[in-house]
This record gives sequence, structure tokens and C-alpha cells, in this order.
Amino acid sequence: MADMLMEDQRVLVIEDEYVVAEAIERTLRRAGAIVLGPVPSVDQAMALLDRGGRIDSAVLDINLGEQKVYPVVDRLLARGVHCVFSTGNDVADVPSNYKGIARLEKPVEESSIIDALKKTDTNAGGPVANIHKHTYLLQLREQLTVQINMADSIHEPLLAARLYEAVDAIDQFLKV
Repeated sequence: MADMLMEDQRVLVIEDEYVVAEAIERTLRRAGAIVLGPVPSVDQAMALLDRGGRIDSAVLDINLGEQKVYPVVDRLLARGVHCVFSTGNDVADVPSNYKGIARLEKPVEESSIIDALKKTDTNAGGPVANIHKHTYLLQLREQLTVQINMADSIHEPLLAARLYEAVDAIDQFLKV
């Protein structure tokens, strides 16, 4: 019986190659994880996120058909989900704001997936710390968007405009 390193951890798998998705799912289940998915597309991943529920971590392929997984990554990071890329993409192809996310090159060894999901960064200025700052800003942006919708619904355009300014400031900071 496999070591239960990830017992009761809810792991989302986003992968469009069936054989690869099955291998990742098998690896995670043997480690005791509860696997969500696998899902093969950005649309299906977004639908799963819309349903809510706890997600502790995610293993994501960057290329999903003609789409990139980055909109899903942004939502996951905004929720504080630990992400790991499982991809054939070169590190140079990953946008700078995602450089701190662990990148496993396909074909991925079973132990590498578990190790990457369990790894934490204790260095306050390290790449995971930067991801946490990015995550915090994405969470704040999501909360502001909700408040903008509320301000619009109660006919408070000045409040909505000020909240939009805050969202714009976050967007500018995230582009740096």
C-alpha cells in the first residue's frame, strides 16, 4: 500500500492528455489525495471552480488545446491554492508572474508530483513568498470586484468608481 503522504488533500488536476491525466490521478490517489477532475479544458476548470468547494492544491498543464491555463491559475492563486505546472513548456515560455510556481517537465515522475505538492518555501523573499503576495493581491482584486457589483446594484456610482481605481492600481502592480 502506498504511503498516504497527501491523505485528505483535495487536488485539482487539469490536463488535456488522457493518458497523462490518468497517470497523475493514479499517483495522487495512491498518496491518499482526493482528486478533483481531471478536467481537460479552461472552461471545464472554471466551471468546477464556480461550483466552489475546497481545493488544497492543483497540478496543471499549461497548454490545454489552443488555450493557456493561466486564467485558471489566477483564480486558484486568488483562493490560496498551491499550484504546480506539469508541462512540456520551456521555463522561458512561462510568464514572469508565474515563475515562482514549481514546473515539472513531462514525462513527470510520480515522486516528483508529490514532492512538488508537499514543498513549502520558508524563505520570506523566495519565489513562493512572491506567489503568496501575488495571491493576496488577486484575492483583494476579487473582493473589490464583488464590492463594485454591490455598489452598482445600490446605485452608488462614486463608490463603484473609487473601487475601480483600486482594482486598476492592483492590475498595474501585478504587471510589474
